[in-house]
Amino acid sequence: MAEMYLTEKLAESSREQTSLREESGTDEVQVVVDDPRYEESKAELSENSDICHISTVLKPNTEELENLLEAYFAQLDGISQKLANMNEYVDDTQDFINITLDDKQNQLLQMGVMLSTGNLLLNAGIVVVGLFGMNIIQIQLNKGQAKQFW
Repeated sequence: MAEMYLTEKLAESSREQTSLREESGTDEVQVVVDDPRYEESKAELSENSDICHISTVLKPNTEELENLLEAYFAQLDGISQKLANMNEYVDDTQDFINITLDDKQNQLLQMGVMLSTGNLLLNAGIVVVGLFGMNIIQIQLNKGQAKQFW
């Protein structure tokens, strides 16, 4: 996590370049760092007189980064929860539409059965009327000439 502090990495690399320039005897370039940890590490290094090579070491402060990552994870969890709720809402809506369509289909099938039943009764009546309309029985009108029938 300490490697994610890009600004501090940039400041450290510029300090290293400055220390290399100082060792080579070129012009000094002063780097201003507004980090209290840098001052603490500098004070600790100046107390130790046994150190030949002075290098600035930053104490890794990962609390801010952890808080930032926790905030990002909380946002991701919130987005994930919203997506899950939206997915559930879409599924519920799809189920509701399917139920409504099934109900309409059942009503149409019921209407079809009613019309078929009415058609069957009408055709039964037509058959009865057709049977009575046939000239099965010998009647007086058929015995005479065709002239009489017409």
